[in-house]
Amino acid sequence: MPKKISVVEKIYNANDQLALENLAQLDEAGVFSINLMASPGAGKTSLIERTLEALRDKYNIAVIDGDVASSIDADRAAAAGATAVQINTGGSCHLHAHLLRNALPELDPEEFYLPIA
Repeated sequence: MPKKISVVEKIYNANDQLALENLAQLDEAGVFSINLMASPGAGKTSLIERTLEALRDKYNIAVIDGDVASSIDADRAAAAGATAVQINTGGSCHLHAHLLRNALPELDPEEFYLPIA
């Protein structure tokens, strides 16, 4: 029978804490945010393009896109009317919170501010 080792701390605890700080920063600035994740080819960028078609005349929309090496999806979002920031993850298949934290200063929160009604 294999020996069971108890893990007392989540492996992504530090990442989770940074993610909460990122969310607090966006909330403080009055910026509504959505974290969209799915497998490659699932339709994330197509959903972003359709959302931009519906909302770009009413809201300023920014997209922070993570990709292993290219900027194809960020380029598509920009062509559809978003302010786009590209993060190349250097081989990682997902964005860690510190990568998002590094991208946030590239956006002016005043440009994306949503007054709370």
